[in-house]
Amino acid sequence: FHNGWWGAVCDDEWDLRDAQVVCGELGFGTAVAASHSAVYGRGSGSIWLDDMNCVGTEWTIGNCSHNGWGNSNCGHSEDASVKCATVRLVNGSTKYEGRVEVYHNGQWGTVCDDHWDLTDAQVVCSQLGLGVATAALHGSFYGRGIG
Repeated sequence: FHNGWWGAVCDDEWDLRDAQVVCGELGFGTAVAASHSAVYGRGSGSIWLDDMNCVGTEWTIGNCSHNGWGNSNCGHSEDASVKCATVRLVNGSTKYEGRVEVYHNGQWGTVCDDHWDLTDAQVVCSQLGLGVATAALHGSFYGRGIG
């Protein structure tokens, strides 16, 4: 959103650090994918930003290094896309395991394991792009959370 108008971001130099800033700015937690070539459809109107170079800690996408507002050599077939996760796994020894936490109202909190089963675990794995769930553990297996 710039000068009262929505616009797209070009996918040149677009990566997970850029997507992380967008997900954080929107309040959706962690970025799990930074996609190219308008995978969610082509935008219309202005392409506001190009050649993004975020560190990943900026508060807004506009605070990242870029070519300047409205300076782009892209068409809408090059619109950047993100996939944000509102769920994460913590305290596991790999990215494929851990305590399930959900991002809500600007903070991370735990999920109660009452009635937790393999179907629920599969939803989490799918959201995180981790493949097939093989277990749904109970009893604070990965440590107690807060929230």
